[in-house]
Amino acid sequence: MLAPMRRLLLLALALAACSEAPVAGPMLPDAPNLAVVAHQDDDLIFMQPDLTNLVEDRAGMVNVYVTAGNGHERGDDALEVAERRYEGLLKSYAQAAGLLPEWVCGDIEIAGHRADHCRLEAADISLVFLGYPDGGIQGENRRSLQSLWEGKSSGAMTISGHPTRYDRAGLVETVGEIINTVKPRTIRTLEIAGTHGRDHTDHMIAAALALLGTAAAHSRAELISYRGYGREEEPANMIDTLFDRSTNLVSHYEACATGCAQCGLSCPSINPAHAKWLPRRYAVGTRRTAAGVLRLDGKCATVSGDGPVSFGACTHWELTVDGQLRSEGRCLGALPGGELVATPECSPDPERRFFLDDEGHLWLGTPPDSALARSHLLCVGADGGLLRASLCGDGNAPRWDLSEVPTQTPRPIPALPGRAVRLADITGDHRADLCYASAGQLVCAAGNGDGTFAAPATITALAIEPESLAIGDVDGDALLDACGRDASGVRCALSTAAYASVPWSASFARDGNADATDRSLAATDANGDGIAEICGLGDQGVVCVPRGLGVVTTVRSRWPAPDAPMWSGDLDGDHRADWCVSLPEGPACGLDRDRGLTTDGATWSFSQAGVREAGPIDTAVGALGDIDGDGRADLCTARDRTITCTRSQGNGFGPAVTLASLPPGGPLTALWLGDLDGNGSLDACVEDGPAVTCVR
Repeated sequence: MLAPMRRLLLLALALAACSEAPVAGPMLPDAPNLAVVAHQDDDLIFMQPDLTNLVEDRAGMVNVYVTAGNGHERGDDALEVAERRYEGLLKSYAQAAGLLPEWVCGDIEIAGHRADHCRLEAADISLVFLGYPDGGIQGENRRSLQSLWEGKSSGAMTISGHPTRYDRAGLVETVGEIINTVKPRTIRTLEIAGTHGRDHTDHMIAAALALLGTAAAHSRAELISYRGYGREEEPANMIDTLFDRSTNLVSHYEACATGCAQCGLSCPSINPAHAKWLPRRYAVGTRRTAAGVLRLDGKCATVSGDGPVSFGACTHWELTVDGQLRSEGRCLGALPGGELVATPECSPDPERRFFLDDEGHLWLGTPPDSALARSHLLCVGADGGLLRASLCGDGNAPRWDLSEVPTQTPRPIPALPGRAVRLADITGDHRADLCYASAGQLVCAAGNGDGTFAAPATITALAIEPESLAIGDVDGDALLDACGRDASGVRCALSTAAYASVPWSASFARDGNADATDRSLAATDANGDGIAEICGLGDQGVVCVPRGLGVVTTVRSRWPAPDAPMWSGDLDGDHRADWCVSLPEGPACGLDRDRGLTTDGATWSFSQAGVREAGPIDTAVGALGDIDGDGRADLCTARDRTITCTRSQGNGFGPAVTLASLPPGGPLTALWLGDLDGNGSLDACVEDGPAVTCVR
């Protein structure tokens, strides 16, 4: 009987492992997207709909599979299991791409180790198989990654027709070399440590390899970790059509891997556990940069000179794009025993590389001396009043707050409904201004660049409903215009006409005071041409309106209730308008790219232990904008004397990140986003009683 992988070779789908001598594989390409997972179905189950979207968009993707086998097979049996799974992946990704499975496969060398590489050039997909033995859920296999991490094993031979041996350093070096070669902008991986309940040990150590490899490669890529087994405790949040699409891919994989149908066809149903995990997408991102006061349990980390770092008076910290933590001209680094010290020496080397995730964990870029179940990486905590790196995961996961100290000034504008004020650069000096429409005039208090503002000055006549004010470039001259609703439709003060007020569209015409439609209006690019349309929640649903006196609309969704708080913006970075509404159970959002599948909204809020994070209660205290410069709009909220933002990952929000904690005071009545200092990233200001409080 012909071995499964040898059959693939006859179909021009084989890996190099099938021949007596290695077959040279295709070179690894540059790709903006890299995934590092453990098993051959992890990406199909835990990283959807993200990866299928990348395949359909031909966005460029390399996936690395660290393990092979299934945890208890040996020798030829383990190789046969691995080959069936590899075949299932090849069929599944070709299905996702809508192509014949015409893969080119072979043997490649990475950091002195051999791996199998298959490439589907027409879809710009590469799959890399390292072949370290599957360790079992609890790491019970004596050759498991868990045993390797705990120091009980020195390494293992790979499951391959041409095996190679890995120790821990070799695995880190290999993943780092792949990252160096591929040069990704985004690295996707699994649960980094057991901070969300149970998970497969292989998942967590593959994720540890992704983080450590990122540090070893000095990569500046964004790191996103997808939750695994524990996600069945959370609410389902994938819309039915996307779930069906993902189920189809998994069923094609399982046909080859388990024999539930002829390989190349789909199974009548998928593994019940997979069917639980698949409709739930939850992931935690890492912040590429951050700055401000570094706090743990309300206490500030302080640098007063060279040596150990303790708690005391607050000093200013900066997390740089290459992962260095700096304060007072010094950088934080780890000594071999875990002690953290500040020294003048600054470099992106792993012992000085930190990763701040959206839950506040500060991971370190060096491996631990040993590991425990669900604790596979070092993170920053405290010991005896000093900062120290220790094992983090189940039962030990300190959460830090790194956020700027806000600037507070007397309010330069009159008391107005919160939604009637916008933060945008109308004066053209690249610094956001506080603008509002009142008594038929557009008035702006020019920004000084530091969170303070000059006295308000009239810009032009603009007779609109004050709470309908929307600011954006609606005429394509790269300068901002101001628009709003009046009785005849939308009227705009255009920068190209010295801010003369002109009729812009007959849509949204209505007499009377502000309603939910007025408060939802925003100037957002709806079709990718670089010119903003006016989008809002109208009688037809979520609509975007181009310039013209006729009532011409593009309906984004007919789903939201007409009185729902709604925001529009580009959630996935494709330069087309998406939208979110705030519901009692959390934000629900819709993407332009999914309009052919559904016009309903999907739950985007992060959830932990079954509790979804709440969204803004109304449009006055919520705002949608790109706070981190990644091209994707984030949803921010002013609540309980804090400004928090849930960062978009393109198909869902991560956990809320604290942008600023404000001193005690009254309720915050409005939130505005804008670029205060001209650095290209949005900042935040809130209406705080008689003051405006801003954080950059």
